[in-house]
Amino acid sequence: MDVDSTDREILYLLQAENQMDSTHDEIADRIGVSSSTVSNRIRRLRSAGVLETFAPVIDYETAGAPHHLLFVCTAPIAERETLCERAVEVSNVVHTRELLTGSRNVHVEVVGMNADDIETTTAELDELGLEIDAAELLRSEFSRPFDCFRSGGTDDSDPD
Repeated sequence: MDVDSTDREILYLLQAENQMDSTHDEIADRIGVSSSTVSNRIRRLRSAGVLETFAPVIDYETAGAPHHLLFVCTAPIAERETLCERAVEVSNVVHTRELLTGSRNVHVEVVGMNADDIETTTAELDELGLEIDAAELLRSEFSRPFDCFRSGGTDDSDPD
């Protein structure tokens, strides 16, 4: 799939505005296209696998879940993708990430209401075959949009 400057601008604004929850109309106004163009482009980007998901950023502690940890794990290289997919199905796991390294190659983000939740999740991850190398308490997370998606305008390609 070719990703043109309109697509890149939409992707940039979706990343930048994630916390502001902009509507398609607001995005359209900012880049000078119609709301239907934004909707069509987002639908196309999703179906092509470029835009995987829209995910809220949650402050778990403020939401009443005080235990938010990152488990740094090691999985056999041939199994790490499958283990990531299986780990995200474990109770209290909210996110997994597969890395290319030979060790410490799986990150598992876990949220729990109490220590028992974390212990149960730890045991389940161990049963899957993940070796937990470290558990880090998560405090804050910050992100920003990828600058190269910011084009400053659109091109003359097909708007839909």
